[in-house]
Amino acid sequence: MGSSFQLRIRTPTEKYLSVHLLDYFDKPSEIEKASAVKVAMQKQGFNFKENGVFTTLDIKQSQDYINQLISEKISYKSLNLPHCGIFHEYDDLVISELLSQCVLNNYSINQL
Repeated sequence: MGSSFQLRIRTPTEKYLSVHLLDYFDKPSEIEKASAVKVAMQKQGFNFKENGVFTTLDIKQSQDYINQLISEKISYKSLNLPHCGIFHEYDDLVISELLSQCVLNNYSINQL
C-alpha cells in the first residue's frame, strides 16, 4: 500500500524514508538478507509491529520508474551503511504510491 511508503518524520532533521541496503548483507537469498536486516534492527532496539512487513525494491528500477512518470528526482543516500534513506522533495502521497508499485517482494516480520 502506498501508505507504507509515506514519510514518518520523527525529528525535524529526518525527512527521508528509512531503508536498508540488502546487498550489504552477505547472505545467499533475499529472504535471508531481509532476516539479517531484522536482526540488525533488533540489536539497535527497534521494536517491530506484530503485523509488520519488510518490502524489497530495486533502487535503480524505482528511481527510473518515478523519474519517467513524474520527472521528479528521488535519491537513495547512505546514512550509515547498511542504513539508507529515500529522499525526495515532491508530494509524499504521489511518491509513496509510485514506490508501492515498485515492490518486488513482501516478507512478514513473523516469516523472518
